[in-house]
Amino acid sequence: MNVFDLSFPFDPFMTSRRPSVYVISDSEMKAYKQKQAAAEIIELKRLVDYHKTQASRLEDNISQLEKDYPQLTASDAQDT
Repeated sequence: MNVFDLSFPFDPFMTSRRPSVYVISDSEMKAYKQKQAAAEIIELKRLVDYHKTQASRLEDNISQLEKDYPQLTASDAQDT
């Protein structure tokens, strides 16, 4: 193994490295957080739409099964 191999986790040169620290202004941080929040809102709305579509498909499947097998809904009413 090469002494300068960066993928070696116990390399003595790697243990002395400090993590990178970035300093940004408050306005840049606010803009960054706003951008992240906007992206998260878009993703959450996409997920809501997806789940609404899936729920609608499930309801359609239930309706189709109830139409095809009406005796199932009648026996469910008797069981409760």
